[in-house]
Amino acid sequence: MSAGACFHCALPVDPRDQYHVEIDGEQQPVCCPGCKAVAELIRDTGMSNYYAMREAPQPGAGRPADDAAEWQVYDREDMLAAFAESSDGTAEATIYVGGMYCAACSWLIETTMARVPGVLSADINPVTHRLRASWHTDEIGLGGILATLANLGYDPQPLAPESAARPELLEQRAALKRLLVASLGMMQVMMFAVGLYAGDFQGMEPDMQYFLRWVSLAVTTPVVFYSARPFFRSAWRGVIARAPGMDLPVSIAITAAFAGSIYATLTKAPAVWFDSVVMFVFFLTLGRFLEMRARHRSIDRSTALSNVLPNTVTRCGEDGQTTIPSSQLVAGDLVLVRPGESIAADGILVDGDTAVDEALLTGEATPKPKSIGDPLLAGSINLDGIIQFRVESTGSDTTLGTISRMSERARYARPTYVQIADRIASTIVFAILIIAAAVGTFWYITAPDRAFVVTLSVLVVTCPCALALATPAAFAAAGTRLAQLRLLVTNGNAIEALARSTCILFDKTGTVTRGAPVIEEIEILDDTFDEKQCLRIAAALETVSTHPIASAFRATGNDVAISDQGVAVGDGVSGTIDSQVWRLGRASFVDGQQSRLGRAGFVDGQQSRLGRAGFVGAASAATVAAKAAPTISATGIYLGVDGRLVARFSISDELREDAADTISHLAELGLHVGLISGDGEAAVQHTAGKLGIADYHANCSPEDKLEIIRAAQRNGEIVIMVGDGINDAPVLAGADASIAPAHGAMLAQTNADIVLVGDSLGSVATAVLLSRQTMKIVTQNLAWAIVYNATALPLAALGYVPPWAAAIGMSASSLIVVLNALRINRFGAP
Repeated sequence: MSAGACFHCALPVDPRDQYHVEIDGEQQPVCCPGCKAVAELIRDTGMSNYYAMREAPQPGAGRPADDAAEWQVYDREDMLAAFAESSDGTAEATIYVGGMYCAACSWLIETTMARVPGVLSADINPVTHRLRASWHTDEIGLGGILATLANLGYDPQPLAPESAARPELLEQRAALKRLLVASLGMMQVMMFAVGLYAGDFQGMEPDMQYFLRWVSLAVTTPVVFYSARPFFRSAWRGVIARAPGMDLPVSIAITAAFAGSIYATLTKAPAVWFDSVVMFVFFLTLGRFLEMRARHRSIDRSTALSNVLPNTVTRCGEDGQTTIPSSQLVAGDLVLVRPGESIAADGILVDGDTAVDEALLTGEATPKPKSIGDPLLAGSINLDGIIQFRVESTGSDTTLGTISRMSERARYARPTYVQIADRIASTIVFAILIIAAAVGTFWYITAPDRAFVVTLSVLVVTCPCALALATPAAFAAAGTRLAQLRLLVTNGNAIEALARSTCILFDKTGTVTRGAPVIEEIEILDDTFDEKQCLRIAAALETVSTHPIASAFRATGNDVAISDQGVAVGDGVSGTIDSQVWRLGRASFVDGQQSRLGRAGFVDGQQSRLGRAGFVGAASAATVAAKAAPTISATGIYLGVDGRLVARFSISDELREDAADTISHLAELGLHVGLISGDGEAAVQHTAGKLGIADYHANCSPEDKLEIIRAAQRNGEIVIMVGDGINDAPVLAGADASIAPAHGAMLAQTNADIVLVGDSLGSVATAVLLSRQTMKIVTQNLAWAIVYNATALPLAALGYVPPWAAAIGMSASSLIVVLNALRINRFGAP
């Protein structure tokens, strides 16, 4: 430790301070009274060896908290219920201990906690930094344990019981233990096998040969009965369900080789196959473990997101500020958030100005300024001022909870491609068993001494593990990588559809535009009303709408009494004010002349601009239209009462910064790009021109958009629809694959196959590229599996492949497809 540094925490010591502590007869400098007190506690309790055992600490590590009184709140009954499991006067909790930096910290914590009255046990995992403590509740509380850790200079954080033991972690730990046993067993048995093989060539005393066989049996037994247990369980389930899977031939092969080796050992036969058994089990277990980790990475991301939520929050009420578990928050609560703290629920900012970091949710690294009235998302970090927000949704109803729920749904969805591969693998299992029986019969007749060995090799070498893993491993890796790139896959079939897509259609408002429209101009059509009245009425009507355009009116405020509100999807909104029926939306909807207008020419086909040959059967004039695009880009929204037009609002919305580049990139990928929108001809034509989109439709209702998609599909197109996940739900459902940009409350209602979490439209191109890469890898894996089995089966049946080589070949084949699938994890955004 450098001179002038604190002996306890390694922070610089101010020369003006004169704090010292005597350790092992020497005066050591410390930086503050807290470090002095902790060092004296360690010395006086006879634990000075801590300083000799520890590694060099990071500066500041181990410095005690300035105020330990904050931990007393955890002694309350509600806190104990939230973070501990209690019964019969004792409690047990898991605590994350921040600030640990070496093994000596584990020793210090366990030794100190053992001397605290009331503590029954304290076991710490130095790898995960988690302390499992139990105590008598009538002698000490959870707050006392946390305060003890804080006084030692650590940063303790109690974990809720459900976050302490996740099922996937238990599965992973069990699989890792089985892999460890299999790897150790394989290494040892292979060492013995080298001696046995050498003895076959150079000669060996029979007693030594039998000794090595018995030792190999002893080492192989736990590998078979522990590491290979999942194979046996899975095989038995398949037999009971009359749907045998790939683990059936695996189990038969392991059992036959192991039983045959035991028989050969007992009867002193010429050969044993313990080395083949352990190699087979090890490589299979390794392949399954890698495939499992690919599946768990998506769970890891969801868990990482949920871990940013605070365990406790400061709730403001009539009785002042109270610290409560964040799980007790309900809608309407007022919560205080200090700088650096994370936001525990979705809500609205009601006091203070700040900037928040939403990088974990949206991928945007730039802090977003927030002022009164702005929404706040659970999981974002308050960076600047002290703020208060009103809770609107908690737990699974928040944006963060919705992301986790969508990820969970995607994990359990089995794409059609995977189901087909499973059925093929199941059929191959029957074929393998029949072929193995036929081969065994042939060799039993022609060369009985080789029948068992050849049949065993056939069973092992032809196991369809590679075929069964080829597709699910790739799809699991793809789903994980898409989630890392802020693309939530809610339908596993979307990846295949995206890979085969030939056409992509974009909605306009909120998709290629920012979705933050503003009112540019108000044209009064009825002198009975003024602009202020029209704005107030329009704002009242839009309170029931989820369309992005509605946000332009909500900014004006709403103080109008309204009833009988309704939404005509694709047309507008309506409501009754002072016994009069008001409407806001298309002119045809507002004045009731929709049939006469024919949706601005859509019915007679004159608005069609999707001119790809055979696409919708209309000739294209789009290129000329795009070049002649007008400068006016505003969308016209009409307000009317009792069928009479009152006002026209011109609404404009900026294009997303990366919209043009994304469209260009998609075109370079060979996709035909179109724009379909419910907005007027001028606005859609202008947007299409700006983006370089030659084919477009204007004045489309959701039904019109759906018909365009169906017409394209009838002409052989594989269509992707990118649009509003709420208002365009039927359209998204009708496309072969659908993508929706969604934020906040909209996320929970989206019906898209893939959801863009963030502001970048470039993720659409990323999804297409990654899907194509995924299907390419699936094709490679299937081709490899077929070629391998077609080559290996004849060789094994002819007796050219010994069991050990069959085990290596089959296992290597499985590892190759899994490792090839994991390449998807390195896929980068374009």
